[in-house]
Amino acid sequence: MDAATLAVICAIACGGWLLLAAAIPLGRWRARRRAFEPASETIGDWVVPADARLTGVVAEIGETDTRVLLRQGLRSDEREVRVAAITTLSRLARDHEWALDGLVEALASELETPERVATELDRLAPRPGRRLVPLLGHPSDVVRFYVVRLLAGYPDLARRHVAPHAADSSPHVRAAALETLRAAGSTETLRRALDLLSDPQPYVRAQASRTATAIAGVGAAGFVAPMLADGSWWVREAAREALVAVGAAVAPVVSAYLDHDDPELRNGAALVLQDVGAVDALVGSEESDQLERILAAGGNRLRRAATERAHRKINLGRPLVTRLERAS
Repeated sequence: MDAATLAVICAIACGGWLLLAAAIPLGRWRARRRAFEPASETIGDWVVPADARLTGVVAEIGETDTRVLLRQGLRSDEREVRVAAITTLSRLARDHEWALDGLVEALASELETPERVATELDRLAPRPGRRLVPLLGHPSDVVRFYVVRLLAGYPDLARRHVAPHAADSSPHVRAAALETLRAAGSTETLRRALDLLSDPQPYVRAQASRTATAIAGVGAAGFVAPMLADGSWWVREAAREALVAVGAAVAPVVSAYLDHDDPELRNGAALVLQDVGAVDALVGSEESDQLERILAAGGNRLRRAATERAHRKINLGRPLVTRLERAS
């Protein structure tokens, strides 16, 4: 089969743009359309058969020749042809196991950007599942990264196979493993997350903070709270968001850091307490000393925000409003 036939197959999957690039005459394309009625759409001067007719085209030229053509398409020097072949394999994989195997092979061979291939494999879940596991040992950290991410959709497989990759040589894979394992909620995953709070890469520490609190809740707060003073802004934000996600139960743990020597940690603790509602709960209460500790740790911005809240709080006595205004 020639390149024009490959273009016909791929054009059906890719909305007609490859057909335009291949410059197949309109008359020839319409002849194919008549052979595989019904349904078509018009893109400019071109009439493109509906996706449902792809199987009919495969039946016309034969499965073996289709596989050969798509294999050639995956290895084309032109990116548009490679993308078309991947999209076509994805469509055919709904009914053909060999097409699904072809997509997995494309990911392993890095014939096209792994992200694009992984997107197609993700759409086919849960069928690729077990086919992905052997790729966890792939020499490319990019392939391992996408396989670990894909396995997030397969909790049982993830629990059995992904945990070792929390110690992967690639920090991107380590971070992805923590994210994938978060839903598993196992003791082993928690242990690995706590260990990785000291990872040299910020994005790994950030994922470790989120995973630890997602699994253990307030039980991990004492380990994550010190990350509020991390040297990376991304880690500090991840730690704050992770602690806030735990809810008001985290307040006693975080309050212990309001008087810490590190101003970054004091400020981070105050922001967490604000975000879990502790400041609102204390405004207008009898516990003004605790409110003052939070405001002192949070600085002028937090104090001004508390003053605005005080003005809006209906049951607040005027003396506290006045004291907050003077302090700010």
